[in-house]
Amino acid sequence: MNIVVCVKRVPDPEAPASLYKVDEASQRLVPARSVPWLTSTYDESALEAALQLKDAHGGTVTLLSLAADDVTEWLQEVLATGADEAVLVQDAALAAGDGFAVATTLAAAIRKLGPVDLVLCGRQASDTDAGIVGPALAELLGLPSVAVARRIALENGTLRVERALDDGYEVLAVEPPAVLAVTSELYQLRYATMPNIMAASMKEIPIWTASDLGLSPPPTRVAPRRLYQPEARVACEVIQADTEEEAARLLAQALRARGVL
Repeated sequence: MNIVVCVKRVPDPEAPASLYKVDEASQRLVPARSVPWLTSTYDESALEAALQLKDAHGGTVTLLSLAADDVTEWLQEVLATGADEAVLVQDAALAAGDGFAVATTLAAAIRKLGPVDLVLCGRQASDTDAGIVGPALAELLGLPSVAVARRIALENGTLRVERALDDGYEVLAVEPPAVLAVTSELYQLRYATMPNIMAASMKEIPIWTASDLGLSPPPTRVAPRRLYQPEARVACEVIQADTEEEAARLLAQALRARGVL
């Protein structure tokens, strides 16, 4: 199988909130320099799903990423888990778009890569949690799509996909090529091995720009109305009474006056 896995580099979602600031002018969340940058958690699961399919059926796994900066060093680290190739679309204007704009860019890059049997991405990014790119990518490529895929298998040329539900899962039969958005319940990315690390360090990662894809920045469809840090307010009112019954009555009156009761 020829599999493309869309991966994104994000600031550590486990970093303390105190290490982030909001730039209200640009409506962006700005991490401190000490915050490490990692592969988005669900994208790791998508990559592990691809590697397991490759182990079982052969083929190739190609990483595809869109970023404003040169992140080839990070992509080489991800390659070391067992992927075969990687392509970086480096363009600040394209990377600044919303999920629909990102999907437009990735779709153009996948067409440039040539015929693929399967496109995998995470169910949502660890930084925005939007979950737009997978379904939008399928629509742009004209391919069937399954979101929240928890397990993927290939049986007699047909993909058997378990889709997670609130109370269990359903099993779907999908004819490739297809786009699947993978969740993290059953896939945990394997560790890089020394041979793979050495091989990845020698691989050249092509860098494409908007002009290489024949794209201009797509229009933004989804934008935050306001991104800001709320002011921290602490207020305390002490209820004084001679008896517990009176204290309870005064507390109930105070709560009722504030609309709590």
